[in-house]
Amino acid sequence: MLDKLTIVITTHNRHHLLENRVLPHFLEFGIHILVVDSSAEPHQWSVDNSGVDYVHCPNEPLPHKLVKPVLERVKTPYMLMHADDTLTSRQAAIRCLEFLEAHPDFSAADGLVLQCHYDDKERISSRNLHEALLQADSDRPGERVLQHFMLFDTVYYSIQRTDCWQNIMLRLPKEVVNYYLADTYVAMMAVIHGKRARLPIFYQATEAGPSINEKDLRYMCSPFKLATDSRYAVEVAAVRRVAIDYLLEVADISENVAPRYVDGGLALYWLQDKPVKSFGDRLRNEWQSFLNKTIHKERVRRLKAQKQAEALAKEVRDRDEVIASLDGESLKEYQRLIKIVQTTFM
Repeated sequence: MLDKLTIVITTHNRHHLLENRVLPHFLEFGIHILVVDSSAEPHQWSVDNSGVDYVHCPNEPLPHKLVKPVLERVKTPYMLMHADDTLTSRQAAIRCLEFLEAHPDFSAADGLVLQCHYDDKERISSRNLHEALLQADSDRPGERVLQHFMLFDTVYYSIQRTDCWQNIMLRLPKEVVNYYLADTYVAMMAVIHGKRARLPIFYQATEAGPSINEKDLRYMCSPFKLATDSRYAVEVAAVRRVAIDYLLEVADISENVAPRYVDGGLALYWLQDKPVKSFGDRLRNEWQSFLNKTIHKERVRRLKAQKQAEALAKEVRDRDEVIASLDGESLKEYQRLIKIVQTTFM
């Protein structure tokens, strides 16, 4: 089954993770491996390894560095876009492939992800089990957009049909360079293309760490900023246009209805926690901020500490619920892979 899958590993200035974490893991699979590396210098270890198809594209940004390699070099019917800091369960990969083989109306499949934190690797977290298993499985592409964006999660690292990824790359707007917007674009296009399954299996162990893009807001910002900051307007308009056109192409809906699904999905993701505020709202917030920093300072400090404690307690409950849901084989695989992530240098 694994001979039907290509692992596409993206990396930038983190060759040590290729050598110490992700490549040793996947080379044991006997699987097609494509490394797309935008670092200034090539990774000689990958160049010299016969089990790795290596592409060096210095300083090319995500996702544009992926277009040519995905279109020209991926020949298998399925592919997995993969980060250099993550480990995917071999058994989970097989389960996802079996699911996609048996369900041709699904384009993407994945499972449960657990992560350690780069500044405290003993701290393990995951999404709430119920949220982590929500499906985007409507027979109507527009409804799948709303299903998925109601509780947004990346589809970037799901196992997908290669034709889905190639369609995404072929239509990628040249204007898109922001990391979060690229992720949003991929998710939107993938769920329009086909259904997305979240299986109740351990899928990946990863590390929650600082992004290489965090120093430049042009490449990475909050989802709310994408919705409201004029500097991203051209990129957002391009993504919206491509998504609407594709939805019209694959769904039996009118030109008036298609934008409502796309705009509704984006609003669910970008504005659900921070609705756009009126001038009066902003004035009240400024006044409340002044009170919080002066008269209410001690009260605010106590409430903040209380909220942090409650959030950590919920994190532990969610993690424990996810781990308790794993069968014996999955639990052993999770423990093995998370240990590798915890003990290799970020």
